[in-house]
Amino acid sequence: MKKEKRSRIKILPEDNPALSKEEIRLLLNASRTHENHYLWFRMLYSFGLQLSELVSLRVEDLDWSHHKILIHHSQTLNPRNPSIPYSLRRDLWFISQGKQGEDFLFSGRMGKLRPRTVQKMFSKLEEMTGLPISVFRLRKSLASHLIEAGWDLESIQEQLGLSSQKSLRDLLGQKRRQAPLKIFPLEEINGSAA
Repeated sequence: MKKEKRSRIKILPEDNPALSKEEIRLLLNASRTHENHYLWFRMLYSFGLQLSELVSLRVEDLDWSHHKILIHHSQTLNPRNPSIPYSLRRDLWFISQGKQGEDFLFSGRMGKLRPRTVQKMFSKLEEMTGLPISVFRLRKSLASHLIEAGWDLESIQEQLGLSSQKSLRDLLGQKRRQAPLKIFPLEEINGSAA
């Protein structure tokens, strides 16, 4: 019996709107029922991580002298070295204690945390809150919230590991604006502007 090929449906940014800060707060509160879920959710949102990046983090990726984290385990995103927010420092320090530098920061039953485990967390959070959640949606939400907070586009692009501002526009779902035509005032007044 032949297996049917599944066609991948491209999810458009408009189909996956950014979560509001209130919705993020609701998801954060729901994730508090499990201490690992709470930390994973905050990591995914704070750094705009993809699942492969989260599960591949190692203790040696934490730079405590500069309070930064090295994120470099993605096939599609650029490596980056963002600052660790104050609200994550304590929890990351505790989870790294007693581990060697090459150990995974988050471990699972078979050693390394599996992406499927994090996806199950998403399902539980969706069930608890009624909010659809995905890595794409968290990344889009982070980008939107950083814009609202006054971050420039280049800094947001770097925080998310995006290779270009076009990638950021694609994430946000903004359509490219066409430059307004330069019209000589007299032609505009006469209505003869092209």
